Amino acid sequence: MKTQKKLIPPHLGNLLKTYYKTNRINKSGLARVMNRSRATVQDYEERKSLQCNVLWDICVAVEHNFFADLAAQLPQTYTTNVPEDTTQAQRIAQLEEENKILAGQLELLKGVMGKG
Repeated sequence: MKTQKKLIPPHLGNLLKTYYKTNRINKSGLARVMNRSRATVQDYEERKSLQCNVLWDICVAVEHNFFADLAAQLPQTYTTNVPEDTTQAQRIAQLEEENKILAGQLELLKGVMGKG
């Protein structure tokens, strides 16, 4: 751990408020889904911070990962235990292999047709 300048945490209520407005989230409906009162859901928008389990419940209710939004505001140099998404790299490797096979088949076809 090295000493760094103090990072000011984002205001979670403002983050939620912006998301609700942008995505037209009905707070009464959200309150019903979360099994909380509308006043409680409204109160979350005023808070600078929230307990993780409250934020988790909101994420699940609106199907949005606010934790990722928060993490994106941290410096890229910070470490994480999130596994690397290798699906795209695997798909590219698979397509490159398929491309080699098809190129070989094309050359074979050209040879058979006498156009090689």
